[in-house]
Amino acid sequence: MQIINASKEICGQLFHLCENLKRDEYSNCSSLLLGSSIGKHMRHIIEFFDILREGSEVGEINYDTRVRSGQIENDPLVAKDRLALIIAWLEELSVNKNLSLYLNFDQDSRAVKQVKSNLMRELAYNLEHAIHHMALIRIALNQQFPDVRVDANFGVAYSTIRYNKDQCAH
Repeated sequence: MQIINASKEICGQLFHLCENLKRDEYSNCSSLLLGSSIGKHMRHIIEFFDILREGSEVGEINYDTRVRSGQIENDPLVAKDRLALIIAWLEELSVNKNLSLYLNFDQDSRAVKQVKSNLMRELAYNLEHAIHHMALIRIALNQQFPDVRVDANFGVAYSTIRYNKDQCAH
């Protein structure tokens, strides 16, 4: 399935990045990332996938309930292990299922709203969400750690990749 394969590819790129960053590079807070770090962006991506992976088992997901693990954001080896779990889950994934998504976009109220969704829709969301954060990570890599190599399409949306290919073909 296209969404699953793309998700595996993106998680594989993130796994590869964890293999190629030193711990201090991974956890370095940067003004380019508004005081955040590559590790914090990685943690954010991983925890969204974890919420989906775990929630798909019970049919309910709420991205606001993520743990915000300091271990994931400070240690690329921990992040790599979590990505390996996500990739293994994606390898086994084959069927779509209905899900209830719980969310809250109110700054003052804690009232949660329920929205009908499904696993493939949420996986597509996680994929696009990851690519967005990867684009931010790529900016930090280019400026702070230019020797760290990533895939040429790291942090680039699939539609942009296709558009760029079309432009080069003309």
